[in-house]
Amino acid sequence: MTLTVITDGLFSLLEKNNYNPTTIKFYKREWSKISRFILSEYGDEEFDMERGMAYLEKTYNLVTKYNDGTLSQQRVQLLRVVHMLEDYRLHQVLTQRFYASKNPLKLNDYFSGIHDRYVEFLNSPEISQSTQKHYKRISLVFMDYLTQKGVSDIKDLDMELCNGYIKTLAGFSFKTIEQDICGLRHFLRFLNESGILENNFADKIHVPLVSKTSHIPSAWKPEELKKLLAAVDRNSPIGKRDYAMMVIACVMGLRISDIKTLRFSNFDWNNKTLSIVQHKTKKPLKLPLPDQVGWAVIDYIKNGRPDYNGSDYVFLKHRPPFNSFSDSDHLQQRIIYHMQKAGIRRDKNRHSGFHSLRQSAASMMLEMETPLPVITTVLGHSDMDITAVYLKNDIQKLAECVLPPEDFAHE
Repeated sequence: MTLTVITDGLFSLLEKNNYNPTTIKFYKREWSKISRFILSEYGDEEFDMERGMAYLEKTYNLVTKYNDGTLSQQRVQLLRVVHMLEDYRLHQVLTQRFYASKNPLKLNDYFSGIHDRYVEFLNSPEISQSTQKHYKRISLVFMDYLTQKGVSDIKDLDMELCNGYIKTLAGFSFKTIEQDICGLRHFLRFLNESGILENNFADKIHVPLVSKTSHIPSAWKPEELKKLLAAVDRNSPIGKRDYAMMVIACVMGLRISDIKTLRFSNFDWNNKTLSIVQHKTKKPLKLPLPDQVGWAVIDYIKNGRPDYNGSDYVFLKHRPPFNSFSDSDHLQQRIIYHMQKAGIRRDKNRHSGFHSLRQSAASMMLEMETPLPVITTVLGHSDMDITAVYLKNDIQKLAECVLPPEDFAHE
């Protein structure tokens, strides 16, 4: 498909989706640059992803900067330009990979009605707020895709359309594709069970199995972890808060969703235990409270936490009205801030959120020869296979944690 055909189609879709004229002007300017590059380098107007990436590398050194971790956020937008062109070439739709609050997806009245029913269906205490938010987004994107494909009645949905949508996920990480397919299946199952759609397409779409070689958050080396924690200003109120949250993650292995929602009642100081119902799995978890963690939390409560009794959450924002952290705030920016202070370099192969600290806790427990079933319990995993993925960086020690065959005979 020629670049002219692609850009003409995209221009129409951008206007139809009420994109800002300044944004459209930016895209058209980049399209002209790409057109000149392709004509000069290849002698024709045909476009594909390989040619688009060649343009980005020659013009902006984008691929090189991405690989060495120096790509700026401003340059990421240029990658979006090429992705849009490739997505339209393959699927003839505007796949909106990024969503600004000022330019949200808007469905017509028919699909909006279905979405409203789905949102009501999702409103269940058994589904976490973050999962609800994710499923709502997937249903919006899917119905926007159907609209662009000319579908006006959900009863016209078939497997070809479902598979076409799944193909638009090409280029995303394995984990993102897996999550999006789970969301799509949930929405399709709702359509069938509520009588909106006669066919149950959800059962025909298979979720990819968790790959044992899939990328996981990188574990911190002990010396790096010490350097990171040492860089935290424990004389400041915010520093006391960050330090306490970080040691909970890297010593006890709690998820950030559980750390930021800790309440005073979760702590049993007399028995030195911490008891929670996990945000993700809804399962209870009771753990011993190490002294290092306990004293860090006490220091924050007594000497750092805002003098505010309107909330029983332990960890608060330090600006009025001193709210607890939102469900969508994973506090990655706090880890990045302390990494910069510690002089620890970030790159594309290194995760820099609280989840990476959680995986470090798994690795440290393995180093201390903690049995795998115990690590699974501490991390709150549903089974040992998931824990094994976390610990794939030390296969030899993992093998030592597995019970020998003769031990199973006694169970």
